[in-house]
Amino acid sequence: MASKNSAWGIEIGQYAIKAIQLEVDGSGVRVRDFAVIQHEMVLTSPECTADSSGQQAASILEMSLSQLATQKKLEGKTVIVSFNWLQNRGFARFCKLPPVDNAKQIENLVRYEAEQQIPYPLEEVEWDFHRFSSDDSPEVDVGIFAIQRDPLEEYLALVSDKLGIAPAAVSLAPVALYNALTYDRDIIERGETAVFLDIGTSATDLVVADGSRCWMRTFPLGGHDFTEAIAAEFKFPYRKSDDLKKTSATSDYAKQVMTAMRPVFGDLIGDVQKSLQHYERESKGTKLRNIVGLGSTLKIPGLRKFLGMQLNLDVERLDKFNKLSVEGPESADFAQHTVNFAIAYGLALQGLGLATIEVNLLPVAKMRQQVWNRKTRWFAGAAAVACAAGGLMFLRGILDNSAVGDVSAVTAAERAVNNARGYQSELSSKAANIGSRAKNMFALVEDREVWPFIVGDAVSAVAAGNDQISIGDAFEKLSAKERANDESRRQTLLRDLAGAYKFDGKGARVIEVTMNVEINAAAGPDEHLNATVGQWLRDHAKRDGIPYTIENVKWTHSKMKVGADGSMSADAASSAGATAPAGAPPATEQGAFAPADGSFSAPSGGGGGGNAVGGVTGKRKQGGGTINRPGGGRLGGAGMGSGFSGSVPEGGEVGGNDGASNPFNRDPNQDSGKETEKVDLDKIAPIPARPALFPPDSFIYVGKITFDVRLPGTAPVAADAAAGMEGQ
Repeated sequence: MASKNSAWGIEIGQYAIKAIQLEVDGSGVRVRDFAVIQHEMVLTSPECTADSSGQQAASILEMSLSQLATQKKLEGKTVIVSFNWLQNRGFARFCKLPPVDNAKQIENLVRYEAEQQIPYPLEEVEWDFHRFSSDDSPEVDVGIFAIQRDPLEEYLALVSDKLGIAPAAVSLAPVALYNALTYDRDIIERGETAVFLDIGTSATDLVVADGSRCWMRTFPLGGHDFTEAIAAEFKFPYRKSDDLKKTSATSDYAKQVMTAMRPVFGDLIGDVQKSLQHYERESKGTKLRNIVGLGSTLKIPGLRKFLGMQLNLDVERLDKFNKLSVEGPESADFAQHTVNFAIAYGLALQGLGLATIEVNLLPVAKMRQQVWNRKTRWFAGAAAVACAAGGLMFLRGILDNSAVGDVSAVTAAERAVNNARGYQSELSSKAANIGSRAKNMFALVEDREVWPFIVGDAVSAVAAGNDQISIGDAFEKLSAKERANDESRRQTLLRDLAGAYKFDGKGARVIEVTMNVEINAAAGPDEHLNATVGQWLRDHAKRDGIPYTIENVKWTHSKMKVGADGSMSADAASSAGATAPAGAPPATEQGAFAPADGSFSAPSGGGGGGNAVGGVTGKRKQGGGTINRPGGGRLGGAGMGSGFSGSVPEGGEVGGNDGASNPFNRDPNQDSGKETEKVDLDKIAPIPARPALFPPDSFIYVGKITFDVRLPGTAPVAADAAAGMEGQ
C-alpha cells in the first residue's frame, strides 16, 4: 500500500468502536486524533443474540457508527478497518512450502494450500497471503488469511453507509495486533520472540512474534463468557453481571464471583497452554518466556497473576506504547484506553504503509471501483478543458441563436416530464419487487418438508454401498480375522450431510446437497461410488410421492492412511481428487480432497491446522494437557479442552486449585518445597475413543458426493435482484 501522510485505523468490536488517527512525524508517527465509542448494549448480550437475524445487533452498531461519523470527519481520509461481524472473525492458516525458484511458483503453491486449508470454496471467500522471509531456512513460510464474502459484503455496506466512507483496506484483528506491537517494540529488528494475548469480548487472539515470523490462533472465549458465568451463578441480568465483573475486587461478593468464573479461567488457560506447547513443538529450539496481555478483560483482578502462575510465564499487561503518546488534556483519556488501542494502532500503520503484514481482504470489485473513482476526477478535468476549447468555436452561433429566443424554459419542462416518468416506472417496479420477495420467503418456509426425504435418501444411498454383513449388529458376527480383511468387504460410512438452497433469476429452486463419506472397497473408489451411491441416486431420481427430482450427481475422493490409534491422515504419495458425473468411467488421480470439517491433514502439511483463526472448533472438549500447581489440589470443575487441533501427550494430567481456596488470595510462599499433586483425567473420566473400524496401516478413501435436488414450481424473484441470484 502506498505511503500516506495520515490514516485512520478503526476496530469495530463487540463492546465498543476504537479509532485512532496516526500521521507521519519525522522518522516515526504520532497520534493526531482518537475516539472510543461504547455500544449502548454489548453485541454478544442475550438481548442481542436472542434476535437470530442479527437485526438488533446491527441496529445498535449503526447507532455507534453514526456517533463516530458525527464526532470525527472521515470523508476523504485513508481508513483501514478490521473485520469482526457478529462473531465472524475470518480465518488464518500457516504452512511451509518447499523451496521454489520464482514468485509465480509460490503463487500456485499458495493457491493449492488455500484450497486445502480454507474450509470454504475459494469463490466464496476473499483471501490474501503473506510470505515470511527467513535467511536460515530454504523453506518458504506463508500465512494465508481469508473472510467469507457474503458477511464481508454485508459488513462493508453497513460501515460505508453509516461512516460515509469506503475503507481503503480490510484486515483481521490478530494481523493488526501483530503489526502494532512488532512496530512499537522493534521485535523484528531485535530478533526477539514475544507472545501477545488479546482477551476480547467474544474471542481471544494469541499471536506469537518470532523474529521475522509470526503465528496466530483465536479461541471462541472472552469477557462475554466470564459475564455469562456470573449471570448463571447469581441469576442476575447480563448488564448487572457485567458491572459486577468489573468491580469484583471491591464487591461484597468477591469470593463468590471468583468461584463462578473459575471454570472459564480453566478453559482459557487450557487453550493458551496447548497452543504455546504446539508452537514450541513445531518451532524447534524456540522457548517462550513472557506474555504481553491486552484487552479490558485482563483488568479482572487477579487474572494476570493467575495466568502467570499456571503457565509458568511472566505476564505483562500493556499499559503504554513505546512509540505513541498523547500530550495535553486528552493524555489521561488515551492512557486509560491504551490496553484497547493496539488493533486500531496496527490498522492505522497499514494505512501509512508501515505494517509488516499488509494483507487486504477488500473485495476486488470494490478496490477497482476506488481506483476508478480516483481517476474520474482527472477525466472530468480533461473533459472540462476540452469542452471549453470546443465551445469557443461555436460561441458566435450560440450568441446569434440567443437573439432569436430563449428556449431554456422549454428544455427544463421536458426534462421534468421525463424525470417524472422515470420515477413512476421505478415506483411500479419496486412495488412489484416487494410482493415477489414476500412470496419467496413463504416458499422457503414451505420447502422445509423436503428435508426428511433428503435425509432418508442420503441414508439409503449410503446403505447401498455396504455389504449386509457390515451393517448394524451383523458386523459383530465377523471374526477378528474377517474384520481385519477390509479388502474383502464393501463399506461406506456417512460423516455428515449438508444442503444449500439456491435459485436462479428465472425462479428455479434447487437444493445443492453435499455428503461426506468414508469408503472401504475392494474395487477403486470411483467404481464403488458409481456402482453404489451414485447408482442408487440415479435409479431414484424421480419417484411418486417424493417432492423433488435428483440431478447432477458428482463425487470426489482422497486416499487416507489409518494410524495406529485409529486416526487418519492424507496419503501424500497417492492422494486422489477425481470428480465424476453420473455414470462416468473412473477419473485419473489429480490432487487431494480435504473434507469440509477440516478433520484430515492437508497433504503438504500446513502449520496451523484446525478451524477459525487457528484451530478452535468453538465446542469445548475435555482433553489432555498438563497444568500443574504447587501445593497439591485440583482446578475444580474446569475442562481444559478446546477443540485444539495439535496433539497432546497421551494420559495428560491437570493440576490446579483445590476448589475450596481462592487462587487469587492464596499465598504462593506457602506452596514452596511441596511436590506437585497431579490428577489423571483419563483414569477418572475416560472419554471413549472412536471405534477402530479399520486396522492400523490400512488405506481407506474419503469422498464427497454432491447432487442437486430440484423442487417443483418456481419462486418469484425481485426484478432488481434477478440478475444477481444466478449461482447464488
